[in-house]
Amino acid sequence: MRNIWVYVVGGMVAIGAFVSISGVIGNNESSQSAARKSAAATAAANAATAKIEAPKPDASFDKVEITKDDYVLGKASAPVTLLEYASLTCPHCAQFHQNTLPAIKKEYIETGKVKLVYRDFPLDQLALSGSMIARCAGRDRYFAFIDVMFAQQATWARDTNPLAALSRIARLGGMSQAKFDECIKDKKIADAVVQQRLDGDKKFGINATPTVIINGKRYSGGLTTEQFRAVVAPLLK
Repeated sequence: MRNIWVYVVGGMVAIGAFVSISGVIGNNESSQSAARKSAAATAAANAATAKIEAPKPDASFDKVEITKDDYVLGKASAPVTLLEYASLTCPHCAQFHQNTLPAIKKEYIETGKVKLVYRDFPLDQLALSGSMIARCAGRDRYFAFIDVMFAQQATWARDTNPLAALSRIARLGGMSQAKFDECIKDKKIADAVVQQRLDGDKKFGINATPTVIINGKRYSGGLTTEQFRAVVAPLLK
């Protein structure tokens, strides 16, 4: 499963003056080396981005309202809003979440530059069921469920009994079978997911997944990491 972090905490005991001084010198050299590598990596990324021409949006919108019902990842004060419409059974959406979004999270969302607003645009009944389960998991676990369902999409969405496979994911995420069964029959939640799709179609003309809207500019089909950097760079100046 994704989003599992292992933190290794190590301690170092200095024995003797010579060893202590050598350790300090070694640490300083390591820190300087890491700093040089980090600076070089940043410079390389900036240089690569400079060579990538930002794609043209296929539509623009004056106002993109974020509501209290939206699921948002990142700081509310972030200057750039990345609005994503996706379907949990869409292979291209899974690719976006596995290949592009991790870098966006690390470089932009975790640093307070971008906030992600995820909205459902289910392409079939199975995607609708997955979206319902993520909502039933609660806001504190919502994005974790979304990440896992995209990461394991090829397994559960193609299973001979996809709902049973989906229930296994839910149980691994701490949801009981009784809660799963109750959620999957909840018409109110189903209606909310479907309404979000209808609103996406009506307000923003969403007709492909994934589609991202960055500060009012729509890019159907999603973006690569390099394209995203090129689009966002001028917005952060």
